[in-house]
Amino acid sequence: MLWFYWRRIRLGVLVTGVALGAVAALMLVAGSLGPVQDNAGRSVMASNSGAKLKRPAAHPAGSSTKVHRGLSLMTAAVAACRTVSYQGTQMVAWWGQDDTTAYLISVWHRSGEPEVADGAGGAAGQPSSIAEPGAAAADHSTAGVLSVSAWMLHLLRANYLIEYIGSGTADGRSAQVVAVRRLDGSLAARYWLDRMTGLPLRREMFDEHGRLVSEGAFIALDFGDVDGQPVAPPIARAWTAQPTTKGLHTVRQRGWQVPAWLAGMALVGVSRAPSRSGTVLDASYSDGLSVVSVFMQHGQLGGKLPGWSREKVRGFSVYSSEPDQRSLAWSAGGVVYTVISDAPQSTVDQVVTLLPHDRDGGIWARVGRGLKRMGSWFDPFG
Repeated sequence: MLWFYWRRIRLGVLVTGVALGAVAALMLVAGSLGPVQDNAGRSVMASNSGAKLKRPAAHPAGSSTKVHRGLSLMTAAVAACRTVSYQGTQMVAWWGQDDTTAYLISVWHRSGEPEVADGAGGAAGQPSSIAEPGAAAADHSTAGVLSVSAWMLHLLRANYLIEYIGSGTADGRSAQVVAVRRLDGSLAARYWLDRMTGLPLRREMFDEHGRLVSEGAFIALDFGDVDGQPVAPPIARAWTAQPTTKGLHTVRQRGWQVPAWLAGMALVGVSRAPSRSGTVLDASYSDGLSVVSVFMQHGQLGGKLPGWSREKVRGFSVYSSEPDQRSLAWSAGGVVYTVISDAPQSTVDQVVTLLPHDRDGGIWARVGRGLKRMGSWFDPFG
């Protein structure tokens, strides 16, 4: 008798088993499409700050002679950025989808000290209020855009191919040109390095489609402490080295959810600054070429923000600064996030997607929505 009933129901059991397998596969796929988030909307990310940076398994093919020379030139550039005294003016420009943004900054450097800068950005790391994220965007600037440090070169070697491609000129000075290529061989950046000192004179950055997205270049440069005057006081300091595991643990214990890696970029600096509305934390990420700065402050955005417009980034609602659109802001889980970057737009979009958003409940919510849509396919009355 049992055998009789088994013959009648085994087809249904088989169908049910296949359906359960499909659901499990769907959950695995959903898990690979985005970060897991807790009930507060915060991303649950592995604390891997102690992991060593690993070089990719393969790099695009390149002439060993040109690669060796390119690495030698960039190593010399790192030394020049540390030991050569100079002061000058840099032009920085970004090319967006609809317009171009450009400004000038003054930079100074004394041998053995950090580069300092002053210009359109004002005092770096001193946003007056993230409740109005435009303040963070307007007050943030790096100490120049051309300086290359040892940790930047380390990340460049880990993520890109560096090779010498020929001679050129920049700011009227003879230079040697180095290309930075992605793993697929596409051009990510070009550096013009001063032939006499090794100092970077110009840099161009390109997106994955080969479009020029940003440029930084000296338009005036003098070496040494001009007229015997000391190099400028420290108005803005360059990015710091990657935080230690202990330091990152302390930051997280104080309530800041700072991932060690973000969109393939390593955490290279964490700083805090007071503001009228509370402490602002600045977490900086880099792949050696681009820098993404993520400002965090406890609070909530609401209503309209003058000078900002509502935009969608891969389905998430954010505020975008006008007119340059180089800054994006939103609030989630009681924290206001402001992202500022010189990276290509695709990288910025990925960073925004990986950070917390209130709209998304995590993998299980995504799977639930997917199952609901699948169920509607078989419901003739849905």
